[in-house]
Amino acid sequence: MNEELHDASHPDSRFPTILGALGWVVVFLLLQIVAGVLALGIAIGMDESGRDAMALARDVSFIAAPTILSLVASSLVLLGLFWLHLGKENRAARIGLMRWSRLSLMQTVGLAIGLIALGLAFNHVYANYVIPDIKVQEALRKMFAALPDTPLNAVMLFVAIAGIAPLLEEILFRGLVQNALAKRLPAWGAILGASAIFGAVHMDYHAFPALMAMGAVFGILYHKTGSLRVNILAHALNNAAALLLT
Repeated sequence: MNEELHDASHPDSRFPTILGALGWVVVFLLLQIVAGVLALGIAIGMDESGRDAMALARDVSFIAAPTILSLVASSLVLLGLFWLHLGKENRAARIGLMRWSRLSLMQTVGLAIGLIALGLAFNHVYANYVIPDIKVQEALRKMFAALPDTPLNAVMLFVAIAGIAPLLEEILFRGLVQNALAKRLPAWGAILGASAIFGAVHMDYHAFPALMAMGAVFGILYHKTGSLRVNILAHALNNAAALLLT
């Protein structure tokens, strides 16, 4: 992936470790849970409708905005922690965050388009023929649909899905987890392992194969290009297109 990353003479040669990378995954999940509980509690406390708290918590139209806001807030906190963590020992550069692809522009674009097309084709077959009666990530879709249709919410949703999520997920699952696994496993094992964790943290077992497939797509792209910048851009464009089309 990156020769400097595995240089035993580097003072921070153990970075990233498997335990360290998995620790960041745990922090990622805990921040989302804590932020979600706080946001929902504040929203319920400010509600003046007189409805029961449990009824409010089950109302998708009520919890949609606080939930999305909590995801944005927790993601920004984690990105701040990453900024501090990766600013040491040239870590950001060592995981490919400070450079573009080792391939030519045409090779990089062609590879990205081909891999994403394969991932989308797999997801289409999976969602329409393997589980045709179950919509992948249905709860998340309902949450998005329940957001009040305002310009502010539209911008917030677009920034969260097409901006913050790709940046956070590529640093976490490719830059840290995949690189950590690559120290102990062959490239394909590291890609599959990071992709499985990527799929699992979304906590939707119906969506797991589809999410793992897209995780593998970005894992292969990262392995071939050595650049997190390329991955973040490709992931952002994919998410933006999916959001605009749906």
